[in-house]
Amino acid sequence: MAGIISNFSVGILYTWSNLKDALQYTAKNGFQDNTLAIDSADRMYSAWGQSDLALPYGIGGFTSAFIVVFAGAWQDKIGPTKVILIGVLMTGVGAILCSFLTNHPYLFTFVFAMVVGNGIGFVYACPRAAAMKWFHPSKKGMINGLVVAGFGLGALWLGPLETLFLKQQAFMWTIDSFPHLSLENTLRVLGCAILAMGIPAALNVVNPPAGYEVPEPEVNPNKPVKENAKKTASIGTAAMVKTWQAWALFSIYALYCSAGAMVISNSSDIMRVQSGLKAGTIAAEYAETATALLGVMVPVTSISNATGRALGGMISDIIGRKNVYYVIHTIQAINMFFFHTYDTPVKIILGTILTCVVYGSVMSTTPSLVADYFGLKAYGANYGVVYTGWGLSLVIGPQIAAYSNRLAEANNAPGEAYFFAYHAAIVLIAISFVLAFLVKKPKFRQEDVIDDYILGPDELKN
Repeated sequence: MAGIISNFSVGILYTWSNLKDALQYTAKNGFQDNTLAIDSADRMYSAWGQSDLALPYGIGGFTSAFIVVFAGAWQDKIGPTKVILIGVLMTGVGAILCSFLTNHPYLFTFVFAMVVGNGIGFVYACPRAAAMKWFHPSKKGMINGLVVAGFGLGALWLGPLETLFLKQQAFMWTIDSFPHLSLENTLRVLGCAILAMGIPAALNVVNPPAGYEVPEPEVNPNKPVKENAKKTASIGTAAMVKTWQAWALFSIYALYCSAGAMVISNSSDIMRVQSGLKAGTIAAEYAETATALLGVMVPVTSISNATGRALGGMISDIIGRKNVYYVIHTIQAINMFFFHTYDTPVKIILGTILTCVVYGSVMSTTPSLVADYFGLKAYGANYGVVYTGWGLSLVIGPQIAAYSNRLAEANNAPGEAYFFAYHAAIVLIAISFVLAFLVKKPKFRQEDVIDDYILGPDELKN
């Protein structure tokens, strides 16, 4: 539970859609106007260009993933508590620092990436590795799913908090010269809230004590043991990175997750563009619904993402990791193919939910697969290598969306701002599917094993 809450406390990355809207649509009077042109001189944060708006999410996400390699290795040595505590402090303090840099896109991006991003990575590296050590290997998918669901759910409390302060202008105290600048104050409150929730949780994430015996589940002697329920040899990171399977899983993250990253980081804008709200062409009967849904896009993506994470992990324990891969790749490709045709608020929200559920599923299936392939003793560092691919997806997806927006603007087709992005995502998903089909458990030499596991004949590398 402490691991879930620690991830829950630092979910600010998945609320970027709200912060991005504030930077893009806030007028000089301090209030948001959804109809302002991107390059309008009336924008309060006019220093932010279209591509700049994708940078904090993309670079911050990549940084948070990259640092997991080192944070994971560190927690393998000293335990999770101190590492998570440092991460929570960095995330909360970083959000507060960003509040003073909202008119400086590159300084904001630097602090968001190097302080907030690294802090998120420090937190994310630890709870799964600690939690799986308390349970039998047959529960890896379920444990991974529940723990990482906390990260996906982080936007569930941070998103509405942002909406309250940003959209309703409910938080007026300020040390700035403009009394209605709620973006800055929102970031300060978020930072303080992250610290208040995350610090107590961090202090309660611990590894099992020495001599702890994992409870053995009841087994049916007449049924064969599933591959993902068997104990696995722990492989050191030096040996792990020499396998093509490690880089196949890295690439699956980078390619497949780009579609989800694109939709999550632009969910509110997709609703505006494809419903016709932004261009003022929306049918009268849909206008009220679209406007209302704008305020809940971040919580909807959060719940859907977390649901996919929990379900993906548990289902992978039952039907196998690769079968989950096949299902979610197929669903996501079909969804991306039709997404540009979703032109009513209900269709858009349903398409977004589906995107986030199958995106979340890979976030629990893949860490379970890493544990199946490479064991738990060096899990923090091993998963960190693979997880960097997810960070790369946060650069690829939003930048494809930014390019797609520029392409539509150049062709004077604002209603097709995401058309190219959806179809580019299909290509990436197709490549990822091929990798998912080809990947299999690697074989190793006995000297690659870093625990007391003895490799069987079918596990030994020739």
